[in-house]
Amino acid sequence: MLTYITGFLDYIGKDFVIVEVMGLGLKVVVPLSTLKELSSIGDKVKLYTHLQIKEDGFQIYGFKSKNEQEIFEKLVSISGIGPKAAISILSTLSVDKFIKAVNINDYMAIEESPGIGKKTAQRIILELKDKLNSINIENDSIEINEDALNALISLGYSKQESISALRGIDCDNLEDIIKQALKKLMK
Repeated sequence: MLTYITGFLDYIGKDFVIVEVMGLGLKVVVPLSTLKELSSIGDKVKLYTHLQIKEDGFQIYGFKSKNEQEIFEKLVSISGIGPKAAISILSTLSVDKFIKAVNINDYMAIEESPGIGKKTAQRIILELKDKLNSINIENDSIEINEDALNALISLGYSKQESISALRGIDCDNLEDIIKQALKKLMK
């Protein structure tokens, strides 16, 4: 199997790159998160890959990190989730945020991905709930503050409302986190 490729960045498209490897130009479909991390044409790049072979040819999917590649492979292993949907999810959510969403049953975060509906997001959570433990979360800051979550729930907000309100708040002080979340909930 093709685990990764190393070569020179030859072209950057809307959702793909062309990497020159030993004189061959390989078209590699990448999520937006990977596309944003790639530097300029001519630079040496290493992309972790997933090779999909179909009746009409093959397609290479590339990722800047091994974790992103593993999430992609777990997503496409779910019945009804194809590479396009998996790329959409990884273009919308970072690996850390995706793992967090699965762990706390935040289907609304996954549902924000284009082409992913509520039922699909819930099925992804159901299928992957216990399968993401092997993937290392790179950033501890993505964890929702459990104290803030519990405080909002004790104030009568649902778990989903509370999670949505807490999402995107970048603050270390518990009191400030709760204040900002309450402002979001009051709107």
